[in-house]
Amino acid sequence: MRIHVVGIGGMGMSAVARILLARGHIVSGSDTGDWPLAEALARDGATVHRSFDAAHVNGADVVLRSSAYGDANVEVKAAADAGVLVWKREDAWRELARGERVVAIAGTHGKTTTTALVWTALRAGGVDPSLICGAPLRDLGTNAYAGRDRTLVIEADEYDRTFLALRPDIAIVTNVDHDHVDVFPTRADYESAFRQFAAQTATLVACADDAGARSLASARTLRYGTDAVAEYRIAERLDTGAGQTFLLVGPPGRARVTLRLPGAHNALNAAAAVVAAIACDIPLSRAADAFHGFNGTARRLEPLGEAAGVTVVDDYAHHPAELRASIAALRPRVAPGARLFAVFQPHTPSRLEAFFDDFVEALGAADERIVVETFSSAREQGGGDAARRLAERAGAAYAAGVEAAARDLAGRVRRGDVVLILGAGDVRPAGERLLALLAAGSPA
Repeated sequence: MRIHVVGIGGMGMSAVARILLARGHIVSGSDTGDWPLAEALARDGATVHRSFDAAHVNGADVVLRSSAYGDANVEVKAAADAGVLVWKREDAWRELARGERVVAIAGTHGKTTTTALVWTALRAGGVDPSLICGAPLRDLGTNAYAGRDRTLVIEADEYDRTFLALRPDIAIVTNVDHDHVDVFPTRADYESAFRQFAAQTATLVACADDAGARSLASARTLRYGTDAVAEYRIAERLDTGAGQTFLLVGPPGRARVTLRLPGAHNALNAAAAVVAAIACDIPLSRAADAFHGFNGTARRLEPLGEAAGVTVVDDYAHHPAELRASIAALRPRVAPGARLFAVFQPHTPSRLEAFFDDFVEALGAADERIVVETFSSAREQGGGDAARRLAERAGAAYAAGVEAAARDLAGRVRRGDVVLILGAGDVRPAGERLLALLAAGSPA
């Protein structure tokens, strides 16, 4: 089948395209500009265009469009006018899940890391599953993998209710925390979607520490966490700020998990992955021992480097709960007398407005703060003065862009400080630029 992907450079579409290509389909796609994941697909045999043009859909059996591009997109419109079948992401997921044992990872926070951990645990247990992940695995170098076994490990994104296309054999729900207010205006809307997802899952693995995930529990649920009700309980956790170990105690026995990722939230993610692997008939001892060499995923507490004694870490956090978790995870790395800087770029005006006060509180956990102008995405444009207002309320400096943020930081950081870059947009270069500035001179 000849499939053309509109928005092939994006994280979700590029992953789907990679699996389709590996399964023998003829894949082409378009996006605006140069996208690393699209370029990688081109090297592996896909035809990739750097702009949208109606001619690109000629000869396609199916046009698959990203959620970011609607009916007005020139390629989507051309396909509809020509009577070509147009798929959304959920249609592609249904195709890829056909005949597979589906292990789906859902939740407001932690999906990407948990998805990568599940895939790693299954491989340690002798299974070669396919993978669709929300970011490249740093050890794998890509966000998708076509395995030999009929098992699909997939990050089940709730945006646009896409995860409801799946009927998982095993599903993890890490947490349920209201988000994506452009799709789910109320918390009740959001929770209802997760209830439906849980109801169509054969075996649910739910976090006992999160009220939203815990509320989904039924007779088909395995719970994990530190809470006493968890069938699989985390104990004896030791965290250095660079990595951690903990004991996981459950019905099959107990085993120690060693993880190169810091933070209580990552201990929960790893525990979820071990429990999901056990549900796939992997022994506890094998699954728990799988993560010694796991280096995480791109933009999830990813070390960018160190210069002039200043450590810079990049993180995808874009919700108040994620900011809190990431700041807390790095706190043990900050030596006495040093400071933790949080550089936050809000992602989508609707999210910033909906959770404004919560963002103010979350940023307060850092010692120093910079707010970068709100990221304008294909979904939403323009943020008004909300980023400036957030900076003022949070006691933060405001930066109009990443260069301004990097220069502000370079003038203020000193040896021993830790800088945490936060946001789902294009804020990462602020950290890279800061390292370059520090390498060229000295912090003030």
